[in-house]
Amino acid sequence: MQLHHALRLPPEALSIVTLVGAGGKTSALFRLADEAVGGGRRVVTTTTTHIFASQAEDAPARLLVEPDATDPIDWAALEAKLAQHGHCLIWSAPGVRSGGGAGGPAATSPTGSKRQGLPPQVVDALAARAGDLGISLIAIEGDGSRRRPVKAPAPHEPVIPDCTTHLVPVAGLDGLGLPLDAPYVHRPERVRALLKEEDASTRLTPRMLGRLLVEPYGRGVRGEKSGERTPLSSASRSWGARLMPLLNKADSAPRLAAARLIAQQLAQQNQPALIGAVGTERLTPVRERWGATTAVVLAAGESRRMGQPKQLLRWQGEPLVTRAARIALESGASDTIVVTGAVADQVEAALAPLHGAGRGRLRVVHNPNWQDGQAGSVHAAVDALPAACEAALFLPVDQLRLPAALLRRLWQTWRGGSDLAAVAVDGAIRGAPALFDRRFFGRLRQVQGDGGGGRLLRRHAEEVSAIETPVEWLADVDTPEDWRRAVDSGL
Repeated sequence: MQLHHALRLPPEALSIVTLVGAGGKTSALFRLADEAVGGGRRVVTTTTTHIFASQAEDAPARLLVEPDATDPIDWAALEAKLAQHGHCLIWSAPGVRSGGGAGGPAATSPTGSKRQGLPPQVVDALAARAGDLGISLIAIEGDGSRRRPVKAPAPHEPVIPDCTTHLVPVAGLDGLGLPLDAPYVHRPERVRALLKEEDASTRLTPRMLGRLLVEPYGRGVRGEKSGERTPLSSASRSWGARLMPLLNKADSAPRLAAARLIAQQLAQQNQPALIGAVGTERLTPVRERWGATTAVVLAAGESRRMGQPKQLLRWQGEPLVTRAARIALESGASDTIVVTGAVADQVEAALAPLHGAGRGRLRVVHNPNWQDGQAGSVHAAVDALPAACEAALFLPVDQLRLPAALLRRLWQTWRGGSDLAAVAVDGAIRGAPALFDRRFFGRLRQVQGDGGGGRLLRRHAEEVSAIETPVEWLADVDTPEDWRRAVDSGL
């Protein structure tokens, strides 16, 4: 999965991505730039702190600015460099004042080794002119880490421009198991203060790393002397931005397993995260994405052809709606929604035994327009999705042999980068069960009739990841004859 895809950077709008933390920020910065240029877009990279001169050589073009000038950027020169290369890095000359973070000193560069970046207000000015220059991405490195795998912020950094649309804290998984002390950790005393760990020999655990990636940004860190919350430079103003932590250096099986544990814990807190191997040529930049997910059971119909509510037909000792909700809960989704319509009271009663086992993960949503077809239930479900939901999986109430393991495969396909995933029989895509990334939620609200999301799948067939499935797993029951055959066969 490419970084721009995992971050959901819209090709038609300007994105300002600020990377903070440690463990691969610069690699991610230039990877994003390469992806943008490869897609025919223009990109500017910079830093609000400093960058090593050797690292800046990865940019095909560079532009020096004078931050204290009335108009610090030579716009004509920038336009020329972007027209020729598609990517330009903007920085300040050595020794030029570059405006430290809130409460921090103005930084000056050591001769030769480092170059200063841009004050955040200059980045804001660049963002305001981006449309005129055809720039679709500004990628920013917002702090330094002295090449350590993990760090904690200081009062004067990170420096996050107000225009930031995506805030990406980065941490290296190679820091796991190492002591919370130098030379393994940047600012170890602040790391220990944030984690409330006094012993420098304490080793970094997955849970600790998850906290370091999320807790400081926008909420401040505890000051050593006063014990009060010290807000990060500009971070509290960046919460219009999408927070997307990156667990980097997942380049081995043990590190990938640890990253999954962290990402799963964050997903339980409604915080999405990426697992990456940026800078490892043999692996894709983003190996997996994680976040809150919802499974949706469509159980609103009146079962006209069946002649009785099929949601309540008992199969192997439980009503069909109970079975469907149970396997949805077992699929690994963060929560499950059952959409009711006809016989809503009876369906809710049938679901009662699952509420305790679901531990608050089961909700019932009523579709008052159930007579208008399946689309109404899809609309009701999408409207009820939690704001943090990253993807939704829809399944019918009447597929008797549908296994939870198949639903788990659909979720894994999404985590691997597929925005649409569905089952297929002999190469032909079926409409249910099917999974939709959040970028399709708006289009799901527009579906009409009984087709539900099936028409959307057909319209975007080239994007659908199809999982070949035994046809008997997808057998449903619509008529008394279907039900008799199912009962007689025993399935």
